[in-house]
Amino acid sequence: MPDSLSPPPGAIDGDLDLAELVGRIVERRREEPRISPVAIANDCMAVLDPKVKSIPRVYQGCHLYLRQLARAVLARSFDPADKKKRTHDAKAIADLFKLQARYPQAHTADLEDPVYVRKEDMTREDAQYNVERLRSEGRSKLAHADAIVAWWNEEHPEDDERLK
Repeated sequence: MPDSLSPPPGAIDGDLDLAELVGRIVERRREEPRISPVAIANDCMAVLDPKVKSIPRVYQGCHLYLRQLARAVLARSFDPADKKKRTHDAKAIADLFKLQARYPQAHTADLEDPVYVRKEDMTREDAQYNVERLRSEGRSKLAHADAIVAWWNEEHPEDDERLK
């Protein structure tokens, strides 16, 4: 484990910022073809509890929390549609349809968390999975928008300009 990930000498667990640790590990793995939240959590646990002295349930709980943090960091880092990352400025709108650096790998039954793969390393299955996923999300958003239009027009029949 690189020194930059190790806690400072004399640090206690409370001195470590878990989100920062997750972010540093994601950044360290940025050039890897595939990044998994489980692998990120494993690396974090190697820093936090290198000799695995924690009670198993405490270890599992911490690992689960670190996986959640890793999922969030990976989504913000590699999914331009992620609401936490998106701003409503013109630049964000302009680059909405640029290809991402990474996409979720095609899901298989044994995957616990999404693995993000560099677009250059995607398989045909990965690409097809993401095409279907994005199209499905688009259809869902359109159906939601249609439902809002129908609701508004039903609730506000006096409105001269109906929503479309």
